[in-house]
Amino acid sequence: MDLSALVELVDRVRATPRKTEKSARIAAALRAASGLDVELLALYLTGTLRQGRIGIGWRGIAAALKEIEAAPVPSGDALTLAGLDAWFEALVQLEGPGSAARRREILGEIFARAGAAERQFLAQLMLGELRQGALDGLVQDAIASAAGLLVESVRQAAMFADNLGVLARVALTEGVSGLARFSLRVLAPVVPMLASPAAGVDQALERLGEAAFEYKVDGARVQVHKLGDAVRVFTRQLQDVTERVPELVAWTRALPARELVLEGEALVLRPDGRPQPFQVTMRRLGRSRDVARAQRELPLSCFVFDCLYLEGEGALLDVPYRQRMERLAAIVPAEVLLPRLVTSRADEAEAFLQRALAAGHEGVMAKSLEAPYVAGQRGFHWLKLKPAQTLDLVVLAAEWGSGRREGWLSNLHLGARDPESGGFVMLGKTFKGLTDAMLRWQTAKLLSLETSRETYVVHVRPELVVEIAFGEIQESPRYSGGLALRFARVKRYREDKSALEADSIDTVRGLFERRRG
Repeated sequence: MDLSALVELVDRVRATPRKTEKSARIAAALRAASGLDVELLALYLTGTLRQGRIGIGWRGIAAALKEIEAAPVPSGDALTLAGLDAWFEALVQLEGPGSAARRREILGEIFARAGAAERQFLAQLMLGELRQGALDGLVQDAIASAAGLLVESVRQAAMFADNLGVLARVALTEGVSGLARFSLRVLAPVVPMLASPAAGVDQALERLGEAAFEYKVDGARVQVHKLGDAVRVFTRQLQDVTERVPELVAWTRALPARELVLEGEALVLRPDGRPQPFQVTMRRLGRSRDVARAQRELPLSCFVFDCLYLEGEGALLDVPYRQRMERLAAIVPAEVLLPRLVTSRADEAEAFLQRALAAGHEGVMAKSLEAPYVAGQRGFHWLKLKPAQTLDLVVLAAEWGSGRREGWLSNLHLGARDPESGGFVMLGKTFKGLTDAMLRWQTAKLLSLETSRETYVVHVRPELVVEIAFGEIQESPRYSGGLALRFARVKRYREDKSALEADSIDTVRGLFERRRG
């Protein structure tokens, strides 16, 4: 398959309004592809390279584009997906003296054989900035359609596949029997289970009955795998950060079980035991150089809250949460378990919530005692309770500021995920809660995501997730979803979340109905 055909497909998918039609277009392309092209097509549609990161930054890409900007017509044979994959493989293998110069040469050769639209696509693909909204879900639906499989079976397999490319190839060549190979494996990350917001303990207990309440700490969610002496630590985005967190590796190796998968939160604590701000923890987790120094300056603590796999029993995903907690308590020290209360009484749950807040944490999680671990899905088995209602929304556009904010992108256009269309529904705008540091950062970030401009508005690819606190939700004919947030303000950016994990318009409508009722 030629790269130009893929770019044309992406353009048609973007221009198609309905999710079912988008999926049908992708399914047709998958059926027409063969061999490695099936795998690469699924990967590139979701903005992923088979090699992962290839060591290419914006400066290198910008320099290569500038060198050939006067040559809009491609030279040489057309780029194929397989050929492109070979180029990427060559790039990732480069190291040592002269590697930087050779990397520039390869980039120049790639861009010289691409047209203007293909160059833009390649730049976004190599920078990891191609992801758009619910495209992962669309490709999963398309894989099921192309292979004649149940969507539910493909989605289940996707939770355990190394990537969607591998899943697509196996599904289309082996069918339902091939999906059986995708299950929980130690040392391979699992897509995490997600939570829905709840208005308070009364609502949580009404929905769950007797439930387990846990402190909701403001850290980085981690998944810890152990197989003998081998230990791997993954983020909620399934990124392997093992080399960055030696203290978590040492702690895991000391646990008695030889095979296990645990979930928890890693965070940096103050000397008095209270949590540092979320940004401090993320700064530590982002350090890949001089890790020993980072460990001394910002040591990580880990608090665990679930057990997904245990030696002698295997995967525990279908085991009720109550029993998973029993397994967890038997293998880890009590001091690393998140504080937890099982109750059906609202007064006890409210007092527990206040203790969590007094300790400096975000709030609490309420969890069904009988629920399985539903990887990759957001349902109502887990509910998050915070004192101020928040939503994780996606930035759709931003307006240039005025006065002291002149020169910065300030007023944010906020959108909720729309599962039906695969796009986003606007809920309003806000410029509140932004510090000067946040304004500087978001201006640079949003400009890197820019798709178009009109007067003072910069439209961006819907990728950046921001946590928004708000006072209430009201009806509004101004926006297509019929709802708008009042008194919205920025709490923080969630770079650890993708747009796929943003809250949906269905969640917003549910909150509105509950508050109105």
